[in-house]
Amino acid sequence: MSHFVTDAKRENLRTRQVLRQALQNTDDWVIEFEYLDSKGVRSHRVVSPIRFVSGDRFLGLCLSREEPRQFYLSGCSNAELQSAGNYLMPIPMLTLESSPVPPPITNELQPSLLR
Repeated sequence: MSHFVTDAKRENLRTRQVLRQALQNTDDWVIEFEYLDSKGVRSHRVVSPIRFVSGDRFLGLCLSREEPRQFYLSGCSNAELQSAGNYLMPIPMLTLESSPVPPPITNELQPSLLR
């Protein structure tokens, strides 16, 4: 059996490690990362982590939206630990690029198919 780690798993482990460091002292640290949401929109985020919600998600105060948000670890990339003293809310949220997302699958018949 091969013991290789994919780039996605490596990035996930790195993000988790950065989060753990930030959670040791949440008054002093925030994390800065790129986030790909469920709609395929990639944005730059600065977040004060609160806690892990499950194995694949964490809760954090998004300094752009000024409210707690849940983030999937699989959507995070290029996570970096930053000094919280360098940031003041609100922080502009930058949209980086959009990834194509396939249209949703529905069970409804389209009128053009009924002819």
